[in-house]
Amino acid sequence: MSRHILTVACCTLLFCLFAVYCPQQARITDTLLLYVVPLGALLGTFACSLLPAHTPLISRVAQQVHGPLRADVARYTRFLTLFWALFFAGALLAPAVLALAGPDGSWRWPLSGGTFACAAGVMLVEAYVRRRVIRNFEHVSLRETVSAFRKASSRQTSG
Repeated sequence: MSRHILTVACCTLLFCLFAVYCPQQARITDTLLLYVVPLGALLGTFACSLLPAHTPLISRVAQQVHGPLRADVARYTRFLTLFWALFFAGALLAPAVLALAGPDGSWRWPLSGGTFACAAGVMLVEAYVRRRVIRNFEHVSLRETVSAFRKASSRQTSG
């Protein structure tokens, strides 16, 4: 970050000037950036993990929790990684599509919690579907998954 201090300072100054002279546009730009940057990072992370030389992200997490995966579980986790990549791509496109084809102001729905609500709903539905699709498998809760992932991550960084 220190190597880019001049660039960051210049961008900050320009954005402050923009905010002073065009406050409404600056607010919209800020909202969009706070929406696009995290979703773009998630899209990039999930999509890049699907490249041929990589292991799909959700497959890696499942391997850290369960060890080697059965073929059906590996297929499911690969599909689920693809699904989330497409979800994040759709979430990034949603404001533009709604601005062009939706009711007035509807482009703000995804930015004001709609995407988060959809993601939470999809996670709940997926947990139910996973238990129906993958049989004879020791399923774990989200809490146990996060705990195992943290333990595995801390072992990798400390070792």
